[in-house]
Amino acid sequence: MGVLVFSACALLVAHTLVLVKHGAVGQFPQLPLDPQESPRTDFQPSPFNILTGFEPRPPGTGVSTDGQAFRISGQNLKNIDWTLIDRRAEEGWWHLYQFGERYYDVDITWRPWRDLQIDLDFFLPFYGFRFNYTFVFPEGFIAFSYPQYIQPPYTMPNRHWPQEPDSSLVAAFMGEQSFVHVGDTRLSHVWYRVVTRPINMINPFGAEFSLRPQQQTFVGPTLPPELAGHRIPIRTYAGQQLKTAFGRIEDPELLDIITRDIQHGMVGARGFKADYALIVTWERMGYGGAPKVTELNLYDTVKKWQNTYQMVIATDEIRTYVMFNYANVNWTSSTQAGALFGRGGKQSALVGFNGGNGTGWYSLPWSADGNSYKLVQYGSTQVAGRWLARVDEEIEYGGCSNNSIGVLQLDKPQATMLGGFTLNVTGPCFRVTDVLKMQIDENTLDCERLDMVMARCVVPVNSIFKTGQVIIRLSVDGGKNYPWWNKFYVLMPSLARRQVNLLNDPVGLKNNWRNFNPDNLTLTWPNYNISVNPNAQVDITLWGYWEDVLGHRFTEVGSIARNTPNRGVYSFNPRTLAKTDMLRDAWRQFSGGLVQIRVSQDWMKDRGDGYSHSIYWSDLVPFGWYFHDVWQYQLGSNWATDMCIDWFQYDGRRENFYMFLENKQPCPCTLDQAVVDVGRYVALSDCDINGDHKCYYTQGAQHCVVATRSVWTGAGQVCCYDWQGWLMFSQDYEFNDQYLRFYSAGVPYRAHPWGSFPYKRPPYVPSMSNFYNDLLPYEYCCKWAGHCEFYFWRRISSGCQDYRPPAVGYIYGEGHFITYDGTRYTFNGKGYYVLTMLKSRSNNMMVQVRMEQPPKTMWNANVMATVVTGVAAQDNDSAIVEIYARKEFRRWRYKTDVYVDNARVFFDTPWQKLQTFKGVTIRSRPRNMNMSALEVMFDTGLGLLVEEARGTLNVMVSVPPEYNETFAYRTDTFGYPRTEAATGIFGTGKCANFYRTMGLLGTFNNDKRDDLTTPDCNVVNTNYPASEIEARNVYYEFGERWRADGIRHHLLFQTKFQPIYNPISFASSHYQPIFDPWRNQNATFWESLIFSREEVTCQGSPPCEFDYLTTGRREIGLDTLMNERKFEELKRLGEKKTISCGPLQKNIGVLKYPPGNNYLDGVTVTFTCQPEYFLHGDQQRTCINGTWSPGWWPWCRWRDEEYALKWFTGIIVSLLILGAIIAIFLYCNSLKNQKLKQRGRPYAIGR
Repeated sequence: MGVLVFSACALLVAHTLVLVKHGAVGQFPQLPLDPQESPRTDFQPSPFNILTGFEPRPPGTGVSTDGQAFRISGQNLKNIDWTLIDRRAEEGWWHLYQFGERYYDVDITWRPWRDLQIDLDFFLPFYGFRFNYTFVFPEGFIAFSYPQYIQPPYTMPNRHWPQEPDSSLVAAFMGEQSFVHVGDTRLSHVWYRVVTRPINMINPFGAEFSLRPQQQTFVGPTLPPELAGHRIPIRTYAGQQLKTAFGRIEDPELLDIITRDIQHGMVGARGFKADYALIVTWERMGYGGAPKVTELNLYDTVKKWQNTYQMVIATDEIRTYVMFNYANVNWTSSTQAGALFGRGGKQSALVGFNGGNGTGWYSLPWSADGNSYKLVQYGSTQVAGRWLARVDEEIEYGGCSNNSIGVLQLDKPQATMLGGFTLNVTGPCFRVTDVLKMQIDENTLDCERLDMVMARCVVPVNSIFKTGQVIIRLSVDGGKNYPWWNKFYVLMPSLARRQVNLLNDPVGLKNNWRNFNPDNLTLTWPNYNISVNPNAQVDITLWGYWEDVLGHRFTEVGSIARNTPNRGVYSFNPRTLAKTDMLRDAWRQFSGGLVQIRVSQDWMKDRGDGYSHSIYWSDLVPFGWYFHDVWQYQLGSNWATDMCIDWFQYDGRRENFYMFLENKQPCPCTLDQAVVDVGRYVALSDCDINGDHKCYYTQGAQHCVVATRSVWTGAGQVCCYDWQGWLMFSQDYEFNDQYLRFYSAGVPYRAHPWGSFPYKRPPYVPSMSNFYNDLLPYEYCCKWAGHCEFYFWRRISSGCQDYRPPAVGYIYGEGHFITYDGTRYTFNGKGYYVLTMLKSRSNNMMVQVRMEQPPKTMWNANVMATVVTGVAAQDNDSAIVEIYARKEFRRWRYKTDVYVDNARVFFDTPWQKLQTFKGVTIRSRPRNMNMSALEVMFDTGLGLLVEEARGTLNVMVSVPPEYNETFAYRTDTFGYPRTEAATGIFGTGKCANFYRTMGLLGTFNNDKRDDLTTPDCNVVNTNYPASEIEARNVYYEFGERWRADGIRHHLLFQTKFQPIYNPISFASSHYQPIFDPWRNQNATFWESLIFSREEVTCQGSPPCEFDYLTTGRREIGLDTLMNERKFEELKRLGEKKTISCGPLQKNIGVLKYPPGNNYLDGVTVTFTCQPEYFLHGDQQRTCINGTWSPGWWPWCRWRDEEYALKWFTGIIVSLLILGAIIAIFLYCNSLKNQKLKQRGRPYAIGR
């Protein structure tokens, strides 16, 4: 037997010599690279192990007295105390973490059946799942359920899933393996231990060991016989005792080392801190079918030809990293796989990750390859034999690659438009002679090599001025070629992550950053993030923004403090603030901007810990507190009023954006209409009923919406609604600065808050143009000067006379539909279907759904119905948006997966809640962190509201009135003229005469009779609820005709995300839906029980009854009932056509009743005056069919003035009357005298 082993070893040595001779060792495989998947297919070799000699070796770790490693041989085995031996020392495996008896590992080789379940006592995220247990297998992998395999070759993922299990597993070297014995001495071991971090440990420095023996023997998991009765020493860390048990210890020092290695080996891990780790080590494992060795004198020879490797899984219960450390790989396959002496065969060992449940297999280089021994020679990090990957949501390989082209890895997926941030990047392995340059949008930047894995690129301030997705490219040859790329998202300043917090005093309301005369202001920032250098100093400066019609400036205008300690908080008195470094004449232009904090002096050269720093920015804020003294000195005591009037006059001379905005983006008349119109309007970020509700600029509003796109001038519409749901108008504003505390209507903005193309010039600059043109004037006029009438004269609220509500359709539950025109029916198709579509010369809209069977019933029967689990949409040439419901056990963190043009996007942080892409904007509600509710808004006005519940997607589609086939094609969604004639896409019949919005959501033309129209223009009729015959007819003659088969209708769903997102892979392959759930009633005890309860639960709702009966789950039926009634109310109120007469203008002192709904048809408005005024004009006006009843404009006059005018009028009238009397008397007397004269009598007066 010993001769056989020796022969095998000789063959392995000869094979290795042949490889070296032919140059196979050290070459890189050129594997195909998918830019979207970004695998690390080959890696830069490390000529030496950088960790060799790095870690201190305490006494008893295997070092002899002469300084050489202690050699373990068959002769001295019986004399070794393994609790004092570091098993790495003999071979110099210092890139492996400590393992063995000395470090309280548990050896599972003596256990029956060899596999071991480990309860982790923490959550381990892995590819969307979350586990608190695992199984360790001697075959070189860990799994989270028992894998379905018998013998090699293994297929990952399991092709027979879901009929057979597809286990989630992590394979370090998965293959048939054996425990090698030399005689009766075991050579092979499988070690594991769980490492945790103590709670409330503050001191981050090293552990101390106390060698005092513990007074009691460890009681816990059964120990191996050779360690029975072993006493565990007391271990302390920073003066606190650590928990110590075999297989489970507290060791913060080791976790810090693991954290350091992960951070230095992978970009994007700088904020990660390992709180838990599982370390599994396979020591000197033999290949499956290896011959036994009986002679102890062959011990030294045999142990050299086994495989030793280690798996480290570290997590903070949110992010998870896996590290493979390979010490020796001498065989690659097993006898069961057809190998000869451990080489060759049908399949070599697998190395990689299986997501489980059909999610896919991700392999490392040389997985299932005969060259697996190269895993020791190479690595994805700077350490030979070390491979790193992040595995919590997606499999992201760490380290660098030797490929010539590929996907760039970034340490952050997004950053602010303002710039002043750094990007750590990796992709190619960087050489010292490389000249690194990066292109971001239209800017080319120089980068700096940090090490072989990472490079650092600085994006300066004032360089981007654009939002949305941009392409980042990297060159290693000085800019000649840019073969490495990735997508990067640029955030608008108003929605970007705010690192500098401007704190307002909750007690002293005067101390507010928006006030112009505070006594004390305070700001905070994360000081440990801006620099790890404890002696670092920072500058706190002001950056002002200014623009006119030709250009814009964003520059430093002054400072709050320079070279101040980096403590994370700073308070100051603006009245005593020195302004010696204020930009000359800055007070003339810069009245607002941002506060910036950066490391003092050469911040870009401050390495700190060797990595990058960033500039931190505050939110946009007015600078009244900074320039107040200067403005008062230069402009006088009425400086605020003068600034307001100057803006009023300047804005009046500019282009009248209102005339282009009013008829193209009219406001919805009611809040219900605004909520339903998800394609054209979205919640305003700082006045959202479901999010941030401070409503600083719109006091008194319950909710505000902003148009999803701007008009060509860059202007955008903002509409606000009071607590009764009525549209608020600036015309109702009372001319009193105190009125702003509870009433400030939404107004149209000259600059849209999101900006618009071309972005880089005013007034299209995102956030900044809106702040300068629309928000700062509000501060001048309304807050500082108290004359908000000037502001509202220039920003008059838009009416809703021209508003036409959208039409909405809905699919919910198990295939229940409510069409645009209100038809109800049920269709339970399985596969991909066209939900709605429109193809014309100006629109090419397509929305598709994926329908599949839900999980089995509680009595393990297939549910013969389907639910929506995916939706894909595109309009014109926009990006393709795909939303998938996550499967069971993968919904603990996210409810959906969202892809935009094949790229995964997330909406789980406040600054990612709204993202714009090509032709489409996606929003997640601010308080929704699990991505269960998403709004998709296309530039054409099409909108989708997608909500997840128990693995089912409920989809509401909102289409603008222009998509109605009976609409006269004169204007598009926002009122721009059309030029094409209405010609159809069908050959003959009625369908050939119109552009038609058709699909499973019906034909949108306000006619229910043809809602169920097939692509062939045949109409299917049905009743509600439908009979079994009608349901069959709807299924075969209508629903199945709208199947997206890739022939008649191209498929939007991408095959990249299969098999998990392929509905054909789920449930019964012989699927036929159930048409009448009552047909087989009382067939089983369980069904009988369900039938007896559903009538009370569903309250007569057919969809609720259908879902309850087919699934047997009461909560499913209640969800369907709730969603149905919620949508019915939304559709009834949101689609209600309203007639508006628009707001009536009123003068100072006029009060209008009712205060809310005073502009819709049938409303009578009553005008009164304030007590100190008198009313003039008509007191009542009535809105009749869109026109106000005839009348005089109401106005009020001040009471004292009224009295004075009345007295004056009375006096004047009295004098006039008296004068008239006198004149009449004199006239009569004159006539009398003339008559007397004619008679010859003398003049007589009064006679």
